[in-house]
Amino acid sequence: MSELLSLKEIQYRIKNSIKLGLSNEEVKKLVAMMLKHKPSANVFAKEVNAMLKKSGRDRYIYSVKRIADQEVAWTLKDSEGIIRTVDEDDTGYFHVWPYKEYALKCMVGEWSGFSLHRVPLNDLLNVILPNLSSEGTQVAVFKSPNDSSITCVSADDFMNNILYERSQFA
Repeated sequence: MSELLSLKEIQYRIKNSIKLGLSNEEVKKLVAMMLKHKPSANVFAKEVNAMLKKSGRDRYIYSVKRIADQEVAWTLKDSEGIIRTVDEDDTGYFHVWPYKEYALKCMVGEWSGFSLHRVPLNDLLNVILPNLSSEGTQVAVFKSPNDSSITCVSADDFMNNILYERSQFA
């Protein structure tokens, strides 16, 4: 079997392995070839577009899983530091996204002058979230540029959700 098969062709052959009369060994080789293929940018772009249409709650659940899995979160910052917003009740919010692509989508309007900031999970859990907790700052998770619904939780709740998700890997 050629190593130059496209991902689509590999998937077709696996799906139709019985019809094609492939042996177990041939199917195993196809599976190994499929695992070598990296997800295309197009597949991730579709995921990005689909997630931007989800509810704030769905984006929150997705974010907790992705941040725990990737061990990194993304936020925005400017020359004065990491972005924080305040509402009319003086509640502060720290904004976080699971992938930089989502944060980039929000860098418009008043946030156009900000830059991406990568936050390693250890820093998030051991420094940022404890500081936010002591300040009473909420975590605004996965703001979408076209949807005003966003899930905001206490720093403690966000930390506990991430720690719980990480415990599922063990």
